[in-house]
Amino acid sequence: MKVSDILKVKGPEVFTIGEEKLLSEAVSTLVNNKIGVLLVLDSGAKIVGILSERDIIKELYKNPENFWKSKVKNVMTKKVIVVEAADDIDYVESIMTSNRIRHLPVVKNKVLVGLISIGDIVKTLLSESRYENKYLMDYISGSFK
Repeated sequence: MKVSDILKVKGPEVFTIGEEKLLSEAVSTLVNNKIGVLLVLDSGAKIVGILSERDIIKELYKNPENFWKSKVKNVMTKKVIVVEAADDIDYVESIMTSNRIRHLPVVKNKVLVGLISIGDIVKTLLSESRYENKYLMDYISGSFK
């Protein structure tokens, strides 16, 4: 199964924020949309970072007095790993696991086409294994035609 298969079901929606915005706006966007990450864009709409709940918690711990005044660009993760829409889910899962990350932007021909989470992968793999189990059980029981 490919990343593009997940995006067909999930859709292409990605929440973003400008790098000059305050963390207060980022937190508001995360909470109001019930999401865990924002892609950070510069003034030219280029991806320059990713802001996760983990980044926010670290900043709150390090800078509790000025937390709400902190800018997104000072808190975000600047090294953004992306995957291709044509990548295999097992490959993407290994990237997430080895880098200890839960969200990855998805690109196709260098254009952002979506965002995939570890939850999306787990949901897909679980559904796939249920289908395979049913197929095998039907085969074993003789009800497969």
